Amino acid sequence: MNDRNRLLKELMGILEDELGTAPEGVSEETFLRESLGLDSVDMITVISRVEQSYKIRLNHEELTQMNKVSDIINVILNKTEVTPMRAAA
Repeated sequence: MNDRNRLLKELMGILEDELGTAPEGVSEETFLRESLGLDSVDMITVISRVEQSYKIRLNHEELTQMNKVSDIINVILNKTEVTPMRAAA
């Protein structure tokens, strides 16, 4: 499994925790707000979990550009040097 696929699977776990159910049909092209119905509070929670899990910090510009699942994956890959692993829940 490549890094992008692993990250997608790990993000699915974070999204499932936030939404309370497993989102169906999620791909890298899925819109966070429009398709999954995440509001601002949900987005803050998801981003906070991503920052904690991957030990990264997102700046304001990066946060405002979070529209799709692929945006989160790209930021994680750009900010980590080693293969990301989800922190134990």
